[in-house]
Amino acid sequence: MLSSHNRSEFLAVPQLIRFDYAHGRDGFEPTLLIKGSTVLLKYIALGTRMQLAFAMCDGRLLYALKVCDDGDDGGILWSVAEREEELNGIRGLARGEPLVAFLFNELAVNVAWNNLPASDGLDRLPTWADSAALGRVDHAAMKATVEPMIDRLHQFGVSNDEWLVLEVGGKSDWNAVHSHFITASASSSLIHLFDDDEGNQQEQLGVWLTDNLHPSGCHHSPQIPKGNGTRELTDILLNHEFGAVLIESKALAVLTRERLPDRAKLKRDVSAHIGKAFAQLRGAIRALKSGVPVTNPKGDTLSVEREKPAHAIVLIPDLELVEDRAAYGIEFMRDFMGATGGFAHLLDISELLRIVQAAEMIAARGATTTSMMAFDYYLMERAKKAADADTLCIEVLLRFVDYETTAD
Repeated sequence: MLSSHNRSEFLAVPQLIRFDYAHGRDGFEPTLLIKGSTVLLKYIALGTRMQLAFAMCDGRLLYALKVCDDGDDGGILWSVAEREEELNGIRGLARGEPLVAFLFNELAVNVAWNNLPASDGLDRLPTWADSAALGRVDHAAMKATVEPMIDRLHQFGVSNDEWLVLEVGGKSDWNAVHSHFITASASSSLIHLFDDDEGNQQEQLGVWLTDNLHPSGCHHSPQIPKGNGTRELTDILLNHEFGAVLIESKALAVLTRERLPDRAKLKRDVSAHIGKAFAQLRGAIRALKSGVPVTNPKGDTLSVEREKPAHAIVLIPDLELVEDRAAYGIEFMRDFMGATGGFAHLLDISELLRIVQAAEMIAARGATTTSMMAFDYYLMERAKKAADADTLCIEVLLRFVDYETTAD
């Protein structure tokens, strides 16, 4: 169970690691909490190489996890120890106590755990832990100092005078943690990292995020007539008086491949998925405007706003995998709006989480504003930021100091 401190931090930051000294079955044990995108977690769970490294930086204990999700290369997540519990966990690791790792997805939901290999040669670590200062740290302010150190860790990847490096990856026997969410329609939505239906799992993340925005919840896999049967309109539908929200989710198959793809392959796959998804959303909005009946999978008719501009969202695993951001610039947005009357959005799970959180915060500060109204408003404001940035590939943060948003 995450502490309130860790949970708020995990929800606020898309990817991070944190040490802890948590109470397990046999007493307190060194614990490593890893939060990342679902794609990154799948690489970890399939046994990709990982390195856990420690160093001192301006009197603080810095630790980093390199995940080789691109051949021998990969990304590095890093943190600076702030609490005594972190140092106690690191001291326990230095004493040879077994290290337990827990994987958390974009929603800060624990999806898997495992015991990582024990290590030796950690003589410097207790001294570093005992001398390290504690307290809150401004990670952004430390970037200028930390990033050159991270670059050297990338380059060398071995223990030296600066870094203490441990090999901790290679395990593919992770224990799955199943989590269920009961939706507003009383159905059960399951998060399961190892489900071979990876597309459905990403849709379930979308359901978890959006179901509480409206009293009637979201509609997963709404149907429209086709011949003597039906076909899916879109993956997720939210109805709203100011315009419907349609979400077309495109996941990446990782678990079922014979070989783990490199990032170049993932980027090619994402590019193909995005084009197909926007084409499907164009067709879905045309179908709504034509007046076709929309039902849930049980056959119950759904009420859908059809005249006002819709929000059309393509949901992908990671915006960092979009290769040609210029392809989704202002001309693309105008073309989509001209064809559908709606607003195009390109999001990953982390960005959808930020938007939902922003909507809930806006609604909480208003007397009559609902979460769904705030969600619609925030998407409109985000669309303006995307137009200004000349790309749909942006990240937007809400600040309440002056109620302005910033885009990166």
